[in-house]
This record gives sequence, C-alpha cells and structure tokens, in this order.
Amino acid sequence: MKGTKILSLLLAMLMCMPALASCGSTEEVAATADTGTADTTAVETEEPDPFAGTDFGGKELRVSSSNNSNDSTNAHHLIAGSGELNGEIVNDAVYKRNTDVEELLNVKLNFIPSDWYWGDGHTEIEKLVLSGDCGFEVVINDLINLGRIAHLGYFHSVSDNEIMDFTQPYWYGEAIDDLEVVEGGAYMMLGDVFADSLASAHVLYYNKDIILNNYADENYVQDIILDGKWTVDEMIRVTEETSVDLDGDGTMTEGADQYGYSVIGAWGPMIPVLMGFDVQFTEETAGKITYCFSNERSVKILEKLNELYWRDCVLPDIKVGDRSDEGLLTMFTAQQTVFVGYLRLCDLERMRDIEFLVGLACYPKLNEDQANYVSSLHDTSEVGAIVVTAPESELDFISTCLEVMAREAGKTIIPAYYEEALKIKYVNGSEDAMMIDLIHDSITSPFALAYNNILGGMLLANCFLTPLGSKQADFASAYAKNESAGQQKLDELVAAFTDIVESRK
Repeated sequence: MKGTKILSLLLAMLMCMPALASCGSTEEVAATADTGTADTTAVETEEPDPFAGTDFGGKELRVSSSNNSNDSTNAHHLIAGSGELNGEIVNDAVYKRNTDVEELLNVKLNFIPSDWYWGDGHTEIEKLVLSGDCGFEVVINDLINLGRIAHLGYFHSVSDNEIMDFTQPYWYGEAIDDLEVVEGGAYMMLGDVFADSLASAHVLYYNKDIILNNYADENYVQDIILDGKWTVDEMIRVTEETSVDLDGDGTMTEGADQYGYSVIGAWGPMIPVLMGFDVQFTEETAGKITYCFSNERSVKILEKLNELYWRDCVLPDIKVGDRSDEGLLTMFTAQQTVFVGYLRLCDLERMRDIEFLVGLACYPKLNEDQANYVSSLHDTSEVGAIVVTAPESELDFISTCLEVMAREAGKTIIPAYYEEALKIKYVNGSEDAMMIDLIHDSITSPFALAYNNILGGMLLANCFLTPLGSKQADFASAYAKNESAGQQKLDELVAAFTDIVESRK
C-alpha cells in the first residue's frame, strides 16, 4: 500500500481555472502598461486534445451503473442521466458529457442500470463473470461489494495503465493507490466519472437557528471548524449545551425533547466518526503488511467514541422512520435534534423545504494534535472496475473511454452538481459553501471501508464499533482477542492478490 489519504478533489482549483485562464500574468500586464512599447501580451493557446482524431468506429462501451433503490445513495443520474436534455442543469451537464465523449471518440455509451440489493451486488457480479459474459465491460457498484471479490481475479488491474492518468484531479489517485494491496494489483477506481464518491461523502448537519439562539452567532460551529479546533470534545460540549429537556420531566425522550445529536445505531452512523479520527490501520515493513493500530491513539479513540455516543443528550438509535436516513431527516426537520449524523452530502438535495437555516460540518478530529479533518465515504459508496470478461485487446478502448469520461465529468458534471445542485440552490451563503469545500477536500482513504468485511471486521467492527455497541471501552482486550485471526485474514488477502498479479505477468 502506497497511500492512506485520498487525493483532494481540488474542486476549488477546478472552479477557478476559467477565471485564471482569462487573466494575463503579472509580467504580461507590466509589458502592456509600459508606454512606448508594443503590446507584448502573450497569446494563450489551448493545448491540443490528445484524443482528437480518435475513431473507434461507433464501438459500444457497456457500463453497468448501480441504480439500487434500497441504497442510501446512488449516482446513476450523475452517470447516465435521463438520456435527453430537459432544462435541468445537472441532467443537461450529464447529457453534454456523454454526447461529447461519443462524438470525440466515435463511440456509443450504453448505461445498463442494475438494482442489486447492496448486500448482493458482489454475488451478482461474480455470477456474471463466471458465466463468461457479463454483458458489460465496466461495473459501477458499492465499494464493499467490489472489495469482497477484487482478490478473486474478476477485474483487470489498472496499476500500469498508460491511458488513464490517475495524477489528474478528476481521478482520486491516492484512493486508487490505497486500494492497491500489492503492487500491480489496483482493481478499483474512484473518480469524477463515478460520481457517488462525491455525493455519498458523510456530513454532519445541524440547526443553525438553535446555534444562533444559544451562542448569538449562527456561524459559531463553522468558526470553530475553520480555526482547526473542531474536536470530539468540542462536539460533545456543543451537543450538551444545546440539548433541552423540553417537557421538564428530567429524562430525555424521543419526540418530546430536543437532543444534541441523533443517529441510528452504533454501526453505520459511527463509521464517519471513527474515520474522522484518521486511523492508520496497516503498514508495510520488510515486505510484509501488518496491522499497526494497536496503540495509545486507538485506546483514546474507543474511549471517545463511547463518551460521545452514550450520553443523555444523544439519541443513539432513533425509532422514527423505521430507523432509516429518512427517519433522521424527519427528526431533523421537526427540530427534535440539533445535530444529525449518518447523512451524506447529497442529502442537501432533500432539504429544500426545511424552514430553519441548515448548517454543514465535517466530522471532528480526535484532538487538536490531529493535523487534518477527515471526511469519510461509506462502504456503499460506488466505485468502478473493468471486468475480466472484457478481452485484454479491448483495454485500450475501455481505458480511453473512461479517461475521457472522467476528464469531461470534471469539466461539466461535477461543476454543475457542486456549484448548482449543492452550493447555490441548497445552502445559505459563502460560509456554508466553504464547509462543502472543506468536506470535499478531506475525504479519506477507502481501504478500511473496502476490505473490513473480507478481513472479518478487524478494521472497523471488532476493535471499535462492536465494543462501542456494548458500552465497552477496553480497546486492548478487543484487539488482543481478534489480532491472530485478523492477521491471518490479512495474510490470506495479500497472498490472493499476489497470486493474481503473478499469474497475469
């Protein structure tokens, strides 16, 4: 493994590029202002498109795109769109991206929606691969599903791909690198072409009106964040100070009182809290990959998870809305909680009718010594892979299509979604937009989310979230209990990836 952090999306830079391109450099301005000399302003020329003149003769690229109605998020509408212009800015950006790619390369993009249940996607993909004909060359599905079967040889490696340029900001190169367990074995891709990596980023939402009433400043939380002081202790303090026993009976009751923070259980909703503490799970020393998170930091993390989760001001497991993200949104809309966890960035699109000001926050640091905030994807965030049933002779064609699709998504779809669907329509001012930028730029490594299941729960469940659910804070005991079996599974995973890479040389 070469990296532990996702490369920043660099969307702020992306948005600024047209403005920067329209302005001459300082030297150019000085030259034109020098009286008595000729106009020496440099004439900007656009770099030639390396794919200009590419002609695949109308060949079809088939893409299986997840449209699972049971999933918390899916980005099929940001990948395939409606297939026609309808005046809606994001849909029309998707349409433009797809038609631009088709015209530039002379290809046909065929998006095939799949509605596999999130827990079944890996078995459905496996059955299709083993049948010898998937019916598609590229699959877009949940990170956990692709992580469950990547070591079985069902995908082509993109490690040495010379067409897809993973150093570009429209690819999340460090994330791809982080999922490469052994050198030469990068089987999963994240990037703007797989737009759920953006839409499914975890966000803390909070009621800015309540913050204003308590602190006389609606930007109170944002200022703490921007000062680098948004720690778990600060989050605990604010949730304590803003919770209210509205009915005055001395106990906090769902539906009757105002909680400081509400979630739906100790598993999914606590993943972004845990990931926010920036855990490094593995390291490679002397050619062997081992766990490296048995330390004092992890001891403190489990203690703080318990301290945050098991409090009177926190509703750890809501009952409204059948314990779903819809229930959380219902409770938040009814102003029965100040902060709400588990929701994603795309949930801003569902908050148009909320009457109070909605605030966004990243998840807190463990302490101020932690260098950066970390925002988590979820294990059901969608990523992409090239299925092995696609002949190797077709890899240049597939890679070219994906590279241009990602590049053009960075120019059209992401700016439209980021600037129009999120920032302009659904947030309240530049401070909130700044929070979205911060959340974008702090998306973390996907390694633990992709491989936790195949490693028997060692990374997330066994040592952190399972003890948390039982009100246990003894990390050392939990780790010792699971270390041997966990390392064995890690060794097996490394061996499986090594075998695939060696067999394909």
